[in-house]
Amino acid sequence: MTVFDYVFLGILVLSALVGMWRGLVSEVLALVTWVLALFAAWHYAADAAELFRGLFVEMVWRQLAGFLLIFVAVLLIAAFLRFLLRELLRAAGLRATDRFFGALFGLARGLLIALVVVLLGGLVGIAREPWWANAMFSPPLETAVIAAKPWLPDAVATRIRFR
Repeated sequence: MTVFDYVFLGILVLSALVGMWRGLVSEVLALVTWVLALFAAWHYAADAAELFRGLFVEMVWRQLAGFLLIFVAVLLIAAFLRFLLRELLRAAGLRATDRFFGALFGLARGLLIALVVVLLGGLVGIAREPWWANAMFSPPLETAVIAAKPWLPDAVATRIRFR
């Protein structure tokens, strides 16, 4: 096993532990929350910017402040909702099940992170390094990235090289 293998296993284990600690419901809500927060901030930043009219002269700073206000507000509201749901799961006796499925979600997330790292490695040519080329887990991950090429933008897919 090489450094690549240990890093890959570390990513999987760390992600699974975080998923288990937080639970599936919290993990999924966190993911949805980030998407929702970005969407809301993107669409309502101009409206929220008006709240900062007397504070910032330049519109760009008001827009940025409005974006951050909406983004952080959505994250805080969602964090409170996640807390309530976590307590509800504990009261219903479903915490262990939630943590088990959270660990599975974490494994899937860790694998996705590893695949993105492998894709980036194939783009920049680092995949030819001995610590990568001789790794036990690099061939199956490279195969998965190659299998995903049809769904990648052509500008990216044509530049991926592993050997």
